[in-house]
Amino acid sequence: MTTYHELTGFQRDVLQAIAAVDDEPYGLALKAYLDERYADPIKHSRLYQNLDDLVDLNIIERNDVDGRTNAYTLTDAGRPLLQHQAETLTSLCNRPRPVADGSGHR
Repeated sequence: MTTYHELTGFQRDVLQAIAAVDDEPYGLALKAYLDERYADPIKHSRLYQNLDDLVDLNIIERNDVDGRTNAYTLTDAGRPLLQHQAETLTSLCNRPRPVADGSGHR
């Protein structure tokens, strides 16, 4: 089974995009979501190749919408990957941190 950290950073971002898009997460909606977060526009070929790879890994599934458009959803294997990462980040943000007193001593 694939782990979250075995995915590329872009594939991780694609998973987040699929979870974040409110309507059907179809290719162009995912591209728009990612384009808002990346400095340079995402190339269609990059997006669709990574979507195909994630489908092959059984992390997402592709569903035909209208014969030309596909919607993408997290699978039962993909959802826990993203959920675990979210929980890990939340727990790290909630950890108390030592306060420096300015003396240079720990």
